[in-house]
Amino acid sequence: MGTLQENSGQLVVMRCWCGIQHAVPASLRTEQLRQHNDGKNVMGVYCPLGHTHVPAGEREVDRLQQRLQAEKRILEAEREEHAQTRAELDHTEHRRRAEKAAKTRLKKRAAAGVCPCCNRTFENLARHMQSKHPDFAEAKRA
Repeated sequence: MGTLQENSGQLVVMRCWCGIQHAVPASLRTEQLRQHNDGKNVMGVYCPLGHTHVPAGEREVDRLQQRLQAEKRILEAEREEHAQTRAELDHTEHRRRAEKAAKTRLKKRAAAGVCPCCNRTFENLARHMQSKHPDFAEAKRA
């Protein structure tokens, strides 16, 4: 026969997979759950038939690691998107500067009397553009 032992602390009733119900001190169960959540080796609690009971399910450490990995993936995706947007902005800015430079060169050449269509030099470029290249003036307005 077994001996009866008094316990002044709280007890937690557990059911083993074999169906046996047994009580363990609440502090033991709390420590077991803490170890499980912390990712440490969990001490087993045994039922009267000798079966080990350890907490099942996903540990808090695993959930936090998965969440951290998901956040890292999101951050990396946002960084890649930022880098792509920055590259597109740089390309657009480069193209805008090139177009502005070409326009400035064309204006300076026209001011110097060089025809932008045939590259000939004329003293009266305005008269030349109206008489020889009337469609050029139409295209500029549109």
